[in-house]
Amino acid sequence: MKQLYILLLALLTGTSASAQTELTTSEAKSLYKTVSKKRQSVHDPSVVYEPNSKRYYIFGSHRAQAYTTDLQNWTWFTSPWKVGSNNNASNENAFVTPKVTKVKKGGVEVDLPAFNAKEWAARTDASYDINGNMWAPDVIWNPVMQKWCQYLSVNGDKWHSSIILLTSDNIEGPYEYQAPVVISGFDNGSHSFKDTDVELVLGTMTTLPSRYNTWVNTFILGMPNNIDPCVFYDEEGKLWMAYGSWSGGIFILELDEETGLRDYDVTYSVASGDPYFGKRIAGGYYVSGEGAYIEYIGGYYYLFMSYGFLDQKGGYEMRVFRSKKPDGPYTDGGTRSAVFPSYILNYGPNATARGEKLMGPYSHWGYMSLGERSQGHNSVIAAPDDRTYLIYHTRFCNDNKDVNEGHQVRVHQLFQNKNGWLVASPFEYNGETITNTDITTQQPFTTDEIAGTYQLLVHKIPNNHSNLEQVEPVTVSLNADGTITGSRTGTWRIEEGTHYITLTLSNSIYYGVVYEETMDYTNMHAVAITAVSNGGVSVWAYKLHPKYELAYQVKTQKLPVSNNKNIKQNVDLYGSMPLYGDQTTLEWTSSNPAVINNYGKYYPLGLAEDTEVTLTARLNCSNYFWQESFVVKALSEANAKNSNTTWADGMLAHYEFDDAELANKLNPSEKALLKKNGTAIAPTVDDTELLRNGNTVHLNFGANGKESYVAIPNPLKGKDLANGATISFFVKRTDDNLWDALFGMENNGQRLYMTGNLYVGFNNGSGNYVDINHPETVKTGKLTPGKWDMVTITFSRTVNSSSGGITIYVNGNKTTDKYKESLNGKEATTKQGFDYNLILDLMASSDELWLGKGSFWGSADVRLDDVMVYDRVLNLLDVMALQQMTDRSNMNGKTTGIEENVIIEKCKNDIICDLQGRRIENPRRGGLYIRNGKKILVR
Repeated sequence: MKQLYILLLALLTGTSASAQTELTTSEAKSLYKTVSKKRQSVHDPSVVYEPNSKRYYIFGSHRAQAYTTDLQNWTWFTSPWKVGSNNNASNENAFVTPKVTKVKKGGVEVDLPAFNAKEWAARTDASYDINGNMWAPDVIWNPVMQKWCQYLSVNGDKWHSSIILLTSDNIEGPYEYQAPVVISGFDNGSHSFKDTDVELVLGTMTTLPSRYNTWVNTFILGMPNNIDPCVFYDEEGKLWMAYGSWSGGIFILELDEETGLRDYDVTYSVASGDPYFGKRIAGGYYVSGEGAYIEYIGGYYYLFMSYGFLDQKGGYEMRVFRSKKPDGPYTDGGTRSAVFPSYILNYGPNATARGEKLMGPYSHWGYMSLGERSQGHNSVIAAPDDRTYLIYHTRFCNDNKDVNEGHQVRVHQLFQNKNGWLVASPFEYNGETITNTDITTQQPFTTDEIAGTYQLLVHKIPNNHSNLEQVEPVTVSLNADGTITGSRTGTWRIEEGTHYITLTLSNSIYYGVVYEETMDYTNMHAVAITAVSNGGVSVWAYKLHPKYELAYQVKTQKLPVSNNKNIKQNVDLYGSMPLYGDQTTLEWTSSNPAVINNYGKYYPLGLAEDTEVTLTARLNCSNYFWQESFVVKALSEANAKNSNTTWADGMLAHYEFDDAELANKLNPSEKALLKKNGTAIAPTVDDTELLRNGNTVHLNFGANGKESYVAIPNPLKGKDLANGATISFFVKRTDDNLWDALFGMENNGQRLYMTGNLYVGFNNGSGNYVDINHPETVKTGKLTPGKWDMVTITFSRTVNSSSGGITIYVNGNKTTDKYKESLNGKEATTKQGFDYNLILDLMASSDELWLGKGSFWGSADVRLDDVMVYDRVLNLLDVMALQQMTDRSNMNGKTTGIEENVIIEKCKNDIICDLQGRRIENPRRGGLYIRNGKKILVR
């Protein structure tokens, strides 16, 4: 337990309070806050910045639109359509009549066909609905036209789609249909090429070239489906449009800066793509890929695409390529081309590396309650604030693997690593101020500040999307010596004077950046790392910033003591105060450890008067600390004695595990045996648990048939148990195992058991059973791993809705339980729906009581102590008294330990002894001693 070693570590490392900054309780509580954002659902969000309002706008499919000033909170808006004088035209009428009737080719004005985009899409589809087919628009400001230009996909069946241009004086509309930019799905029949601008590009024809006879299959490069436009200016001021989806791939066309339409003077070849559709820059052969977006960042044009299908089980994911030229060639970090040489399934469980994968489905990351899945159809903006932002839509995932198609917009900051490849921030953009310039010119942390325990997320290329696979973080340590240990091993180093960091994991090298980032849903700061390999695998890692980790601890912790609290039993100072961060350590100190020690162990025996003790908690987290003291009152032996005098009545067995023979203190002829089945590791007994008296027994995990268990002669065998029975014990779980046995009994095919979920099961092998707190019904969370808890379970032959039957107590508190049972073919879910005589009869007939055996699953990894068995039902007051009297340095009752009584006996007749029984001639002030059988405090 790391808490126990902090003092030693401080001495070894030279850590001192003077080297740390104190964080007060009020400061800590102000530092940690939960944060919510105003979200919007915009599918296929395309971003554009409007400088006058300083707003970022996103335009998505089906007229979903929103804006923001901080890239965190979004406001919905709607931009209307304009048709003639009507500034709020319907979708049905908005794309019927183009305003532009002529364009220039070779310097001469020529007629442009009056293309009805809605009619083209619906021509051979009787059920066509335009409302669900306005896909993925892109909006850009054209400084020559002095217009906001919206490029919109009007989708139709069988590639009968078009991308059209609409313009407005205002970014929020109204937008008016100008003309088509490019059209797909034409043929020699019902969708005649004569109704399009194909002849304007290729020349007058009587019939189409044969390459258009088969639009697409997996054996030819194919032609595009004209959707998902992305329009951008290159660094020389040329206007381009990338577009396409699956089918023949992603194509790019040069546009006319003066009209925003196609530049009819630019020609293309079959070898580079298609004379009408332009140059192919990605995909082909019906390989997946859509939602192309191109942005110039730091010397490269980056091509973003989404592979897979967009739904929960579709395997949607963002891939990245780059080029020095706007029209390619685009390649990834392994110099693999974005254009495929043949068909391949490029997403899913057998996907191979092609394109950098920005992220995949993930969960249990930071403070997020839901993970992300099917992230994609993104846009990117290299913003005026010297930052680059990734905007995408995502669906969500959880452990239940619910298939919910709800989606929202997310924004992450993008950075270039030292090789010029993009890496996405591990958390959403939460107002961080780090800029692209900062990455190359500043070093955010020293090596020692980076070192620590991290959560690592690997966005592997293959993903079993149909089974809703999601990756989850593992724990690694970045050590100060440059090594990485834990779930992954390797090395790391930071490039001095920059944010650049290099990780080597499993022989793969990841290049990235390290910086301070705010975690999602809180204002907690983390040391964050994002990196990518040349193979396109992205990794994220984080550890809480020490100041904020400490703040979270102080804000959320439940202190085991408070000022003026009366202490009459042990206080688990460490187990009752779990640590939530990997860097935080805890140290408790007592002003009078002879009365209450540094771990909360209470010594009442011989204590003549109530005694004030100051217990001080100190949390250390790197160069920050928090400290608070509590003055408690340790009750004297007389005042600490429970008024209940019957708590030990009916006790047949008490196993402390302190003697070599592991004997029952009440009947030494009965001895426990440490046993194992199969290849299991047998239990061990040791005295390492500082809150317990003497030894505890440690059971090891073992599967069914390979249990690590203790066999105890059943003290209830042969009893009529007319007054019921009780089993009580102290338990400290190692993990959150819900299924494996804490104790159990068996006889003639019948079994009774309890697990760490407080799951009590009985099955007589003939159809009669009862399940209390079955893990598939409820996770109780009552027994905290790493903490000692006292469990008491009573068994009564009689039952009603509020008492009898089986009753469970944890630390003297009665639990609320969930029942499911079947008795003689009749099922029920109430306490009184079962015949508990069946259980008591089993308890009276079994030869042994087992610790760690009896369930259907195996033995739990736990420690146990003070196992007690009664031939009666303890009532609530009995249980509370048992809890108090056993959870201390002695039981001071029927089963009082021998050693301390011997010491007290030696120190009578005014002889003064220390607590080990050694005679003291000159006791020091403030010390606790024994005289005349009583503990005394020398003042």
